[in-house]
Amino acid sequence: MNERDGVFSKDWRARLSHSRERGKGFAAPGGEFTRALYEWALTEEGSELRSLLHGQRVVELGAGMMPYGYALAAACQAKNFVAVEPYYSDVQEISIQSFVKENSGIVSRIPYKVSGQDMLDYLTNEPDDLLCIVACGIEDCILPGADYKLKVEREIERTLKPDAFFVSSHSDLCPQGLDSVLLSYPRPLNPAVVERLRLHGGKDAFDLHGGALARIRGNAKGYS
Repeated sequence: MNERDGVFSKDWRARLSHSRERGKGFAAPGGEFTRALYEWALTEEGSELRSLLHGQRVVELGAGMMPYGYALAAACQAKNFVAVEPYYSDVQEISIQSFVKENSGIVSRIPYKVSGQDMLDYLTNEPDDLLCIVACGIEDCILPGADYKLKVEREIERTLKPDAFFVSSHSDLCPQGLDSVLLSYPRPLNPAVVERLRLHGGKDAFDLHGGALARIRGNAKGYS
């Protein structure tokens, strides 16, 4: 398989093979955990989540093929959105364009861009104290190794805006310098499936959003 075939193949399995050859993490198509989070944010029980992303510069790490990171940011009226996706950036771009077209007049449109960079490379080039970061399904099995993971966690800490959260669903990224709270909620389209959500942040974030977090916890009671 040549470089172009691996990067631009329509078959996600070919892209996965290419990503393994590069040794920089595996190309997981992803999207279902982000979709669940987006759909939960639209419910009455999950509506408080929208206040956490409102007005923020939202970056999704490892956005995969689906547009639900953009959908979440737009539904929360974020300032803008960046999908960081090194293996499916072309598909991600098309997915967001399709979502915007299909949901015109339903979900507010916000500025966005798709970055084909690796997540560590992307974060390294961002300023301090700027972002609200989302990661869904970034588990150890798709990362290059423990050293890479630690570097990403440090960059998340450095770039995270003081009053914002690192929103982590089914993700093994866990910045050690941030406090965190673990929440659970039923998947809206399949309540038998319970999703886990961890919010990482500093004192400013927890102080500012303490009321919203308490209401989220109350709404999620019985699923923890």
